[in-house]
Amino acid sequence: MPVDLPPLAREEGRPVAHRTRTFRPNYLSFAGTYQCNLSCPHCCVPIEWTDRLDIPTAIRFLEQAHAAGIDVLGFTGGEPFLYPEFVIAVTKRAAELGFRFDKLMSNGVWHRNAAHLTDVLTHLRDAGFSGKLGLSVDKFHGMDIAKLAEYCRVARTVFARDTILSLSYASKAPDKGLEPIHRLAKELDAVIDWSPLLHHYLLVSDDFTMTLNWNHLATVERAEGLGGADPWDGVWFKEDYCEGPGQALIVNPKGEVKPCCGFASDLDQLTIGNVHTDTVEEIIAFGRNHPYVGTLFRDGLTAIRDEILARDPNALPGATSNHCYFCWYALTRGLAAGVNGGGGKVGNWTGDRPNQSGELIQLGFKASRTP
Repeated sequence: MPVDLPPLAREEGRPVAHRTRTFRPNYLSFAGTYQCNLSCPHCCVPIEWTDRLDIPTAIRFLEQAHAAGIDVLGFTGGEPFLYPEFVIAVTKRAAELGFRFDKLMSNGVWHRNAAHLTDVLTHLRDAGFSGKLGLSVDKFHGMDIAKLAEYCRVARTVFARDTILSLSYASKAPDKGLEPIHRLAKELDAVIDWSPLLHHYLLVSDDFTMTLNWNHLATVERAEGLGGADPWDGVWFKEDYCEGPGQALIVNPKGEVKPCCGFASDLDQLTIGNVHTDTVEEIIAFGRNHPYVGTLFRDGLTAIRDEILARDPNALPGATSNHCYFCWYALTRGLAAGVNGGGGKVGNWTGDRPNQSGELIQLGFKASRTP
C-alpha cells in the first residue's frame, strides 16, 4: 500500500558529549577481509583483495581506540564470516573492554549448513557479541531465500532475541526493491509494514522484529553501468557535517584507516593512517589536518562543494541530495582541493605526515584503489 515516505536524508549522528565541529571519531569498524562468497554487481568494495588483517594488530588498535574514548564497534567486509576467527577474537576482547556493539553485516548465505551456522554463531554469542546481525537482502545479494530464512531462524535461536537481525536493501528509492524481502517474510511467516514513527519498514512475526534499512543504489564503482536513479536530482544535500556515516575509524584488510563508511570509503584519497604503523591518536590528528577530511568535519561538505564551484561553476553536472555520492564524485574526478590533483587551498596541508619515529612520509594519493 502507498506510504508517506520521508525526504531522502541521513539519520541523526551518533550521540556524543560535545558536538564540536572537528574530526572526533566515536565509532570503530573492522573489515578483517574483503573476500566474499558473492560478487554483487553494485558492490563498491574491492572483494578481489586477498588481504586479511591479522588478529593481534586489530586487538592492539581496538585497545588504543578504547583508551581514546571510542566505545562502539561494528564489523563489515566483504563477508565477515569468511574470517570467523577474526570476528570472534576481536569481539571477545571488545566485550572485555566494555565496547557497545553495532552491526555485524552479512549476506546470510555464507554457511555450509545449519550445523555450521549454529557453531559459528554460538562462538560469537559466547564471545560476548550483543549487537545486531545486519543482513543484506535485495535483488543483488543472495537470492537463496530458503538459506536466508535458515540464517534468520538459527540466529534467533542462538541469540534468543527477536531483534537480533536488521535488514538492509539497496534500491533506487525506499519503497523500491522490496520483492526479495517480501519473499523472505513469506518464508518466515512474517509481514512487512511501514512504521510512520520510525520512518522505516518493519518485518514482524511471532519470532522476529526486524528493521529494514534502505541504502541508496548510487552509480558508483561496479554500479556505474547499472543505470540506477539519476544521482543529480537537482536538490542539494542538507548539511550534516558527516555525523552519521562519518566520525568513524573504518579499518580495511590492509590496515588502512578511513574516516567514514560511505561510497568513497575505499578510495586512497581518504586514507588517514594505517594500523600497522600509526596509533589511534596519530590517525585522529592526521584526519583533522587532512585537507579534505578536516574540512568536511569542521566546515562541512557544503564548504567543499562551494570551493569547487567557486573555482569552476561548471565543474558539477548539477545538484545532488546524496551526500555520499557527491563525496565520491568529487574525489574520483579530481575536484577536491589539495588531494588527487584538485586545486584550491582547503586546509593547511603539506602532503606529509610524521610516522611513529618522527620521519616525514610522503602520501601518494591516487584516483584509484591500490591493488
